[in-house]
Amino acid sequence: MKKLLLASTALVGFAGAAAAEVSLSGYAEIGVRGGSGNFGSVTAIETQFHNDVVINFNFSGSTDNGLEFGGKVQLDDSNGSNPNGIPRFDDEAFFVSGTFGRVTLGETDGAFDWALSEIYSGTALNDDHSTHAGAYWYTGLDGTYDNQIARYEYSFGDFGIAGSAEIDDTGVGDTVWGLGGKWAGSFSGLDIGAGIGVQDNGVNTVWGLSGRIAMQQGFSLSAGYADLDGTAFHTSNGFTTTPLSDSWWGVGAAYSAGALTVGANYGAFDTNQGTIDGWGLVANYDLGGGAVAMAGYGSGDAASWNGGGKDTWSVGLGLSF
Repeated sequence: MKKLLLASTALVGFAGAAAAEVSLSGYAEIGVRGGSGNFGSVTAIETQFHNDVVINFNFSGSTDNGLEFGGKVQLDDSNGSNPNGIPRFDDEAFFVSGTFGRVTLGETDGAFDWALSEIYSGTALNDDHSTHAGAYWYTGLDGTYDNQIARYEYSFGDFGIAGSAEIDDTGVGDTVWGLGGKWAGSFSGLDIGAGIGVQDNGVNTVWGLSGRIAMQQGFSLSAGYADLDGTAFHTSNGFTTTPLSDSWWGVGAAYSAGALTVGANYGAFDTNQGTIDGWGLVANYDLGGGAVAMAGYGSGDAASWNGGGKDTWSVGLGLSF
């Protein structure tokens, strides 16, 4: 659910006060998906029809003295994964920004995820290309507790820095602190970006690096690394006692020409239980008017992150409104 277009706008204002804006947009997917390979209690995805829909509410405004504020709320049917298939509001986060920087609070990225760029290009109905066994999205320790994250960020020139915190409302676990920095610029006809981030919750520490190079001819290359160490992992359900020492690395390549985008990626986890890896392929073709034809495939030597078996695939349309 990645591509969004503005559909309608409502303006609310008062005489002598700055106007506020609420915009509504939507995104839908239709197609077919499936997969093969069983791992323990995880079964393969039977070939089936797929549809999904998201409605987005985007808010923006400014104060009389120039402060900007806004946010977003998403109404998501989550492919019927909610209890009784009832849609729910999700990804709500709001911000205030000014010359001091920007403060965001809600279901947003911690500083680690904010700073690092993913290795994946394009999109697919079931995100098959980016949910195979070797896939990772730099989520770090986000969501350790209630996923209510406060992030401060500040940009100067080509650089940006951020700090974040996620608090355990029960007072049992330590606060998850995060720091991140990123840079983006151009050199000899290349667009280059790099990021570094770290997060810690008192018992675990995760740090990572990412880099990306885009060429004028339409080719792009990306790479990333992340490392997690700790004596136990804390969740809202308590502590586990298994020592942790996991590392991940991945590479991605993409090519865009006109309406066509194709991409490939590979990723691997090195864990206490051995190495788990996987790879993905994606192809997108922009049909214009907010419609995109999409195909995705992912394969790994363990169950995929999207709830399927070893191999998953999908073909269909993404429709932005």
